[in-house]
Amino acid sequence: MNFDVRIIVALALAGAGALAGASVTFAQGDGSGTDNPDLLRGSLGVGCRPGTLCQFPSPDLIVPVVLPTEPLPLLAPSPPVAAAAPAAQSAPAAAPAPLAASVPVHSDTADWGELGYGVALRGAYVRSGTSERFELLAIPSISYSRSGGVTDLALGASATLVAPQSDDVRVGAANVSANVVHRLSPSAGLAFDAGLSLSQDAPDGLSTDEADLASAPVSVSGTAGLGYTHRFGNFAVTGTADVARDWVGDAVRTDNTVIDNSHEGATRYGADLRVGYELTPVVGVFGQGGAGRTDFDGIDPDLGFSRSGSDFELRGGLTANWQDVVTLEASIGSGWRSFDSGAVPEAQSWLYGVSVGYRPTTTTELTASFDTELTPGEGSSGASATYGLGLDARHRANSWLALRASTGAQWMVPEDGTAESRSYSAGLGADLTLGQHTTATLDYEYGLREDPAAAVVSRDEHRISGGLSLQY
Repeated sequence: MNFDVRIIVALALAGAGALAGASVTFAQGDGSGTDNPDLLRGSLGVGCRPGTLCQFPSPDLIVPVVLPTEPLPLLAPSPPVAAAAPAAQSAPAAAPAPLAASVPVHSDTADWGELGYGVALRGAYVRSGTSERFELLAIPSISYSRSGGVTDLALGASATLVAPQSDDVRVGAANVSANVVHRLSPSAGLAFDAGLSLSQDAPDGLSTDEADLASAPVSVSGTAGLGYTHRFGNFAVTGTADVARDWVGDAVRTDNTVIDNSHEGATRYGADLRVGYELTPVVGVFGQGGAGRTDFDGIDPDLGFSRSGSDFELRGGLTANWQDVVTLEASIGSGWRSFDSGAVPEAQSWLYGVSVGYRPTTTTELTASFDTELTPGEGSSGASATYGLGLDARHRANSWLALRASTGAQWMVPEDGTAESRSYSAGLGADLTLGQHTTATLDYEYGLREDPAAAVVSRDEHRISGGLSLQY
């Protein structure tokens, strides 16, 4: 089957899976979660939560519709591997505790919405190989949300300021996000989300490919997406469209040599269609398909050609939700990727996905996920199949103590059979409520990256962080 036929088939068949938005690499993060923000890339689109597939909000007016209030790009201070229960009612897995809780501005004027603001102050000890460093982090944040009537609105912004012991202060991460859900009728709804994020890793951070850096590159990513869903009896049809843009700045070596990374910048367009059918109140089936295109800004110096091209995806699967206690979504399908340059071979890969959530009580939640994605690749190889695995556990012991743990792995397998790259992460964390507006956090995180194409083939990092969050 040639690629022209695949385009027609992909758009004709039902589907709206998570097409890749251009990924953004985040830096050291705030140290507040059980994640390692230097690891593991992925992609999400409008109406999607971290996990195997997209979950568009229910259009039913009786059920509140809420989109994620955190930015959607993958390598943020969010989960190392997307690992959320597929149910819309479940919270995203492995997300760090919020930095600032939202409280009503005036309890008797709910129509004005809720404003939250705060700042977290933390210290971190980081050990990588034989080197070690200390960092001070300040994380201001602000959020606004309004729910009522037929439209829900959520706005948020935060920044992570990192002060290393022997270097200038840098903005480790910053983001602004907006999410709007509008219910057109009891059976139809619209959703819109947009985000802008910036990040810069430490010179010897896990996401850096070069050695002897004085300054890691600054990455900026912007995303926007629109989705529409309509329910017809037991059928639900969802269509989404996304656009994303990445910019990657220069890196500077210790000898003041500048490394140009402009070729990594890219613009991504995508559209999806998904049709689901409820077999019973608990079990459903779905089919989904989508097409997208990624235009890179220049020729990849390692590959010798541009990675610009098109991709297509078809999946089918089933969903299950037993009283929001056990949730499941599983799928299997195929993905194709073609490149504008005839020197880069076309690629095809089987795609698998499963996401399982278990929430026996309102204070305990366990989630696990496994997913496959066909990416443009990196280094001297063409397209790569990326596999991601994530496990997450959260438990609130009482009103003043919350515990969390997570682990994840990701491995990238080039379609041309060249060496694989792998990443692993694990973490433990606790949140201690000291007062109405004060929370203490303590976290340990470990990350390991093995990349044969990198200047340093193997990097690992231990991070211990703790501090206070003031929230109003």
